[in-house]
Amino acid sequence: MKKIVISALLAVCTGNCFQSCTNLDEDVYSYIQTDDFFKNEQEMVMNIGRIYDYMKQYTHYFNMWGALTISADEAICPFREGNLWWDNGVWIDLHSHNFHSHVNNNAWDFIFGGVALCNQILYMIEESPVDFASKPNLIAEVKVMRAWFYMNGIDLFGNIPFTDNFKDEGLPPQKDRQFLFPWIEKELKENVEALPAIPATSNYGRPTQAMAYTVLAKLYINAEEWIGKEMWQETVNVCAKVRKLGMTLESDYFANFKVNNENSKENIMVVVYDNVQTSGDWTYNFKLHQETLYTLSQQTFGIVDFCWDGFCVTESLYNSYDENDVRRKSWLAGPQYDKSGNPLMYRGEPFSYNVSVTSLYDPQNPAKTEDGARCAKYEYEDGLQGSMSNDFVIYRYADVLMMEGEALVRMGKATEALPLFNEVRRRAGVAEYTASQLTLDEILAERGREFAWEGLRRQDQIRFGTWGKAWDFKEPSEDYKKLFPIPYWALLSNPTLQQEPGYTN
Repeated sequence: MKKIVISALLAVCTGNCFQSCTNLDEDVYSYIQTDDFFKNEQEMVMNIGRIYDYMKQYTHYFNMWGALTISADEAICPFREGNLWWDNGVWIDLHSHNFHSHVNNNAWDFIFGGVALCNQILYMIEESPVDFASKPNLIAEVKVMRAWFYMNGIDLFGNIPFTDNFKDEGLPPQKDRQFLFPWIEKELKENVEALPAIPATSNYGRPTQAMAYTVLAKLYINAEEWIGKEMWQETVNVCAKVRKLGMTLESDYFANFKVNNENSKENIMVVVYDNVQTSGDWTYNFKLHQETLYTLSQQTFGIVDFCWDGFCVTESLYNSYDENDVRRKSWLAGPQYDKSGNPLMYRGEPFSYNVSVTSLYDPQNPAKTEDGARCAKYEYEDGLQGSMSNDFVIYRYADVLMMEGEALVRMGKATEALPLFNEVRRRAGVAEYTASQLTLDEILAERGREFAWEGLRRQDQIRFGTWGKAWDFKEPSEDYKKLFPIPYWALLSNPTLQQEPGYTN
């Protein structure tokens, strides 16, 4: 049965039962008493399942995925004819780096609501008198997830509120990256060995050693940016640990994004979705088809849902693919056809998706309905209605190979890095690199092609020094905009918080 493990974990959860909190000490689920619940291992495991239910918010276009994707050079959501996709200018502001304290509230809410949930679950487990052999393993699992939430916090916001104790009273103090970096590192290193080695049916969608080491690699590879310290060798070391665990690349790039992608040998961390088992509130659904496709594309894939004609790939990213690159098939461009191969018709003419976009925001000359190549990286299921059943991929083994290769190049060891990059290149059907071709510019470009729309691009651009440069419909932006501003309501609710330098609102 598809995703049976997570489906069982979520049996006591509903998609709309948890509201993210504005205070890390908020007593979430205060009506659940430890004296009356969690009397055995199964109930504790089901309680932990609330974390993975909560994770389903990640892909909502107003949440983490939308903020990470539209603010980078890989996607735009233009103001379109018919006054579509205005949304108070949020997509224009995100892509233009016109960040302000109203622009990214949901990502903040997601991160610290996740921390609060992990703190509460840890409290419940530790307070329960029930003991069993795997209890330390469950504690380790929750601590690794909490470390992942905090890593996202320092990545996006820099100086953030911190508490690791559900019983703490008062407002959580603001801590900087210099404090949180070693705390996250310690949490990961102390708990990784208590996790199963790699994803399997028995632990699907939950942390593994491969996941924890990958998060640690993310911490190390961004250390120069985050704490001013190069940690390239540490990156190489933990990536090598993942390789020794037995992860492998799928021979078919798109196998990682199929409807039934739980069988992928490459996916390390995913958000689990199932159209039947894990539907619920629409903010907990994976709706890429609606966010990117024009509604005529329903006829191409047999989609039941009306599609919204929104997100599209930037022209520069689309044009960066070699014509023989299989990953170029991630995008719908040119003439479009129905399932029977008949041309789709629009305004009496054959319908095509244009690679170029008329404008990002011009009320007098808005982007056309057909402007922008659309995402087909994830398989669209015939008869799709509601949430997609594809699991959203956060980390893949290809990323581990390329992080290790990048770190080696940065240490002047391009020859050692070649096999790592070329393993990925061979699968893409493009020419293998030579050592002289492994420049940092080329590595960034290759990461863009390999991980398009997977939520990694913002972090990559900052690390490679291109975040503040101009790109499609974006002018150069100031250095302080490497961080998003703290939401205004978070500042109001916690007077101990100080806004990030450079922001005035």
